[in-house]
Amino acid sequence: MLWPLPVLADGPRLALLGGDEAFQARFGAALAEQLVERGEGEIGWQAPRRSDLIVALGDDAFTRALSYQRPVIGVFVSRDVALEAYSAGCACTAFFAEADPVRQLRLARLMFPAAQRIGLVTGPHSAWAAGLLQTDAESAGLILVHEAVAGPADMARQLPRLLSRVDLLIAVGDSALYGPDTARTVLLTSYRQGRPVIGPDEFFVQAGSVATTYTGGADMVEQVADTISRFRRRGAARGRLPPPDFGSRFSVRVNEHVARTYDVPERDADALAADLEAGW
Repeated sequence: MLWPLPVLADGPRLALLGGDEAFQARFGAALAEQLVERGEGEIGWQAPRRSDLIVALGDDAFTRALSYQRPVIGVFVSRDVALEAYSAGCACTAFFAEADPVRQLRLARLMFPAAQRIGLVTGPHSAWAAGLLQTDAESAGLILVHEAVAGPADMARQLPRLLSRVDLLIAVGDSALYGPDTARTVLLTSYRQGRPVIGPDEFFVQAGSVATTYTGGADMVEQVADTISRFRRRGAARGRLPPPDFGSRFSVRVNEHVARTYDVPERDADALAADLEAGW
């Protein structure tokens, strides 16, 4: 799908691919407004082959956008998909759908400052998170207790033993381990052992984890607008896109009921986000 606006001439020539019709409409309108506010002019919406830059919403649209031989900004793209394309030499960047595990750890430190032993369970698609968290944990004087598992059944067996050795659990963005099918097992097991869970997303917070950082639609619009502005300042012909990464724009969501259960002092989610942005 392409966002069906008339072509205008004084701003960036963009194509917008992916997402359902309603989300694409909201995202396109919000992005156009952001770019006007930044002095970039009105967007000249184009077909992909006539654009200077393609914004792709999701994995499928990102993969399809690469075939048009234009620079691509991926939005809510799986880390594996984005890094594979970048390693193959694409003129692209992407902002991952998964939350930044290091940011989740720093949120845990803010909410549970007495916690010293941090639990982490990863599967084949999330093993990369252990290295990121190990470095940050060491710099903060924390002990990372990591278990690598083959899948959900293996995690269900190992999770009780892991939780008995840690103060809290960081749940990373791995849909096989932390999805709707496993939420009940993970959250009930952790609750019975009195171990809070941070992350991995808003669904898990609604289901019973204490809190998470996440990149919402408004955050991602600002992230993409930042990237387009930098790209244009360098000139479309020689502009460079940054490597794929977690977005620097983010929000925090807290399950206040669960937080009270663990005697966490009440903190506004926006205040927590501000502390994290300030360097926590």
